[in-house]
Amino acid sequence: MAPSLIFGGYRVVRALGRGSMGIVYEATETATGRRAALKTLSSELARDPGLRERFVREARVGMALRHPNIVEVYEAGEANGQPYLAMEYLEGTDLEALQRATALSLEWKLDLVRQTCEGLAHAHARAVVHRDVKPGNIWVQPNGLLKIVDFGLARVAHSTLTERGVVLGSVHYIAPEQIEGGAVDERADVFSVGALTYELLAGRKPFDGATLTAVMLRITQGPPDASALPRTAYSPGLEAVVMRALATKAADRYASLSDVRRDLRHVVWLRAEALGAAGRAAGS
Repeated sequence: MAPSLIFGGYRVVRALGRGSMGIVYEATETATGRRAALKTLSSELARDPGLRERFVREARVGMALRHPNIVEVYEAGEANGQPYLAMEYLEGTDLEALQRATALSLEWKLDLVRQTCEGLAHAHARAVVHRDVKPGNIWVQPNGLLKIVDFGLARVAHSTLTERGVVLGSVHYIAPEQIEGGAVDERADVFSVGALTYELLAGRKPFDGATLTAVMLRITQGPPDASALPRTAYSPGLEAVVMRALATKAADRYASLSDVRRDLRHVVWLRAEALGAAGRAAGS
């Protein structure tokens, strides 16, 4: 039998998948028996100072954030020249796969957006901007609890590490100012959540094109087609929230995801009030 891989105090159980930067393993913490996920950076990529710094930054940011809607990072280390992160093991699947496999109810979609807003608002309150919010980085567990993952592109306020002029994040969800190399703050994440919500509701991406360049051009030229958003019991308030989050100019967007959550709650409250009034009228 081949010897088990050991990373610090963690013994590898099996490989879960291979990403662009390394292998992700299921592991067990030898001291406690706690199940964990180990994210590794390949030895070859670890020689690249930029990629190594991104990996270290994900560990630093992850360990500083503690919220039910953010994946917990336990520790970071290095074994035989290979950096690794030990983090919370998550059951379930990412939102991208979930949308393909499951017909989500409107209420479930709104709850997923709410949880995303709450997790990112926690990060923003600690001066952390994710900068790569997309369905693939939103993990949904079987009990419905959502976890935001992959803070490798996160920007911490006052950080000396910059990537000006470099487009970060997944292009369909990134804000215009990220494409243009401008200053980025929490309103970039507001835009990304708006794009994610638009896709959840409309069943299509808000900005699309035959090439990545075409997609980026669409994002910088103006808002998406509001008419693609379906009329629902929460109209027109829900559509207004989504389109404001997707404003091309950062100054025209919501200032925070706490504000987005507030307005979503108001939309839901108005619907509940209308249903209550209809019930009272029917019973009178």
